[in-house]
Amino acid sequence: MNDLIPLKEIRRLALSGGSILFFGEAMSRLSAYLMGLLSARGLPLTLVDAAQAFDPYLVARIGRFKGIPPRLLLERIRLSRAFTCHQLVTLLCETLPRDGRKEPLFILGPCGLFYDDQVALKERQALFKQVLRSLKGLKERGRRIFLFQPPLARQIKTYYFGRDLARSVHWVIRVHWADERLEGRLYPSFALPARKD
Repeated sequence: MNDLIPLKEIRRLALSGGSILFFGEAMSRLSAYLMGLLSARGLPLTLVDAAQAFDPYLVARIGRFKGIPPRLLLERIRLSRAFTCHQLVTLLCETLPRDGRKEPLFILGPCGLFYDDQVALKERQALFKQVLRSLKGLKERGRRIFLFQPPLARQIKTYYFGRDLARSVHWVIRVHWADERLEGRLYPSFALPARKD
């Protein structure tokens, strides 16, 4: 199944529960939109920004549209940033599991830092496996997980971190921005092609 779905269906699926990996275009815009919707419902949430892509003005715009003070929405978002794969592993494998929270978890750029060739490939692979185990544990404890992966640099030849991540979620949605609107192509995670590395 890889049905083309409009934004309202992306929203419905995201708010219905489960873990979702979004990848493609307009990740900053889509993540802010979904964070704004959840925050407008009074939900606190955790955001780990590993892509330096969080735009608080987009969340504030949702607040103004819904007649909610933007500051109120933004105060419900607990933000942490990661600049290296080691920092991201520390956040996802140590800090978050220890805090015991069950609020929705948003991660911007979950794979990008693991393509840093200044860290040995075997080390990056081992670190990424830790992340996958931790995300599984967080899901089992009741956290809803939203992952947003923007396009990677053109010089990256293999995308195995993204493929492994896709197999750890319920749904994968490839997002496309066209004619001033977002659309997505929906894949169950088990329907993705097999790894070839």
